[in-house]
Amino acid sequence: MVKTPKPEKTLSQAIRERRATPSFDGTPIPPEDLRKILEAGLSAPSGYNMQPWRFIVVRGEEQKRRLRSAAYNQGKVEEASAVIVACGDADGWRKDLDLMIHKGLEGGMPEGYADQARVSVPNFLSHFSSCEMHGWLNKMVMIAVTHMMLMAEVLGYDTAPMEGFEQEKVHEVLRLPLSYWVVALLAIGHLKGPDKFSGGRFDLTHTVFGEEFGKPLKF
Repeated sequence: MVKTPKPEKTLSQAIRERRATPSFDGTPIPPEDLRKILEAGLSAPSGYNMQPWRFIVVRGEEQKRRLRSAAYNQGKVEEASAVIVACGDADGWRKDLDLMIHKGLEGGMPEGYADQARVSVPNFLSHFSSCEMHGWLNKMVMIAVTHMMLMAEVLGYDTAPMEGFEQEKVHEVLRLPLSYWVVALLAIGHLKGPDKFSGGRFDLTHTVFGEEFGKPLKF
């Protein structure tokens, strides 16, 4: 049974009201909404526009059960309508550089910029250690995950971004290529039961400074 869609929230509402949903009721997500959520992720910015993210959408009951076993047995993995497993491809820049430049040229990229990218992208990324590459992928992919999470919230869905999983087990369940690095799981669906409490946020004076550390920001 597909639920009647909730009215869309504004982005400011989605940001303010979002909670990491503790439990889902498992009702399916209409394909058109799932597409909107995924396309929001694909629209995210990335270094050199290399778009190194790869998303595996898990909706089948048996596959969710197997994925749950790779995520410390967290029930929300199996309860969610869909779980987007967000990965980064460490070899993506090698395979996609020409395609990225081609699409850029179609969109108005100057030839000089394209020539520079053909040199600067390999020069930058080919010297990364494994840890450095994973760090870069974490940054790029999490921007895309945040885009998808907020789009889901805008559309009236509940979400739970998850970092609790075992890398090797997720690889095994999803049969991922060796070059893939699993960054996060994003569970999406409709809340079951009470929502999570509001954990509160530190205010501006605690975390934001102006011009240099220790100086208060003046508006």
